[in-house]
Amino acid sequence: MSSSYRGITILRPEVPGALYIWAHDETDAHGAAETIDEAKTQIDRHLGWDDAQGEPA
Repeated sequence: MSSSYRGITILRPEVPGALYIWAHDETDAHGAAETIDEAKTQIDRHLGWDDAQGEPA
């Protein structure tokens, strides 16, 4: 399974218990999360978006 969020691809291998993984090649960053929402939150933080405020940090 894969999806895109803010221009970054989020992948989840089709293996039981696999984490969602994402990588941002432009900044050499990556992450892993148990849920898709957690992966999106990590991406928001990485790109400088404060989810709690709903605006750029």
